[in-house]
Amino acid sequence: MSTNEPFVPFERTPGEEIDAAHPSARWMTSDAAQARDYDTWFATPWGAHAWAVERGAIDVALPEVAGRTVVEIGCGTGRLVCHLVHRGARVIGVDLSAGMLAVAAARAPGRVVRADAARLPVPDAAADAAVTVTTLEFTDAAAVLTEMARITRPGGRIVALTLNPTSPWGWLDRPTRRAPYSDGRFVTRRELRRLGARHGRARVQGRLFTAAHPRFGHRLEPAAALIGRIVPQFGAVQALVVDRTR
Repeated sequence: MSTNEPFVPFERTPGEEIDAAHPSARWMTSDAAQARDYDTWFATPWGAHAWAVERGAIDVALPEVAGRTVVEIGCGTGRLVCHLVHRGARVIGVDLSAGMLAVAAARAPGRVVRADAARLPVPDAAADAAVTVTTLEFTDAAAVLTEMARITRPGGRIVALTLNPTSPWGWLDRPTRRAPYSDGRFVTRRELRRLGARHGRARVQGRLFTAAHPRFGHRLEPAAALIGRIVPQFGAVQALVVDRTR
């Protein structure tokens, strides 16, 4: 199958709707205009830097994706879906927000579907890898990781990037004081590793060691990343990688 063609590793249910009153839906926008505004943040200097760091973390965790089946949970506006497709993966993105999916569908036609992160319409062991970026903070983290484990084959890999408010970014930007982060339930590094260990060999790495303020902070990332190897808990992004063993 050509990776330029839409790929769907499961049957969609015609007319399937997700209850908007579900707890994991309350923070999400259904307004495509707001989703587009969110998407433009990635064109700002800090947004572009954060996206590059996150993208790099995924590339390191999944070095060989060509021809592999990857499911992204909480795909948002579809940037990572497109990136993985360009690397040769067969990708499907899942999100609950109709607004986000409206943008994602334009960017990655035929590759996104609306569904709850804790109730994925994907068969058991259908994916070589399951990925999520800053989704666990706004869902039941344990339930979502369990669902990601269910759809990932033995020998496959789970990758989850989460935000860390106890980092230079958290201290300077104070994200927990504004939406949507003020509604988030942040998972500690220890808890993230514990949850991941339920599903295979788990490790947690720190990424993104600078902050948006002062404005030039992101330019210090190469030097800050060297320090981050010693104190990975200071990373604004914590990357959980789980190798499925069963």
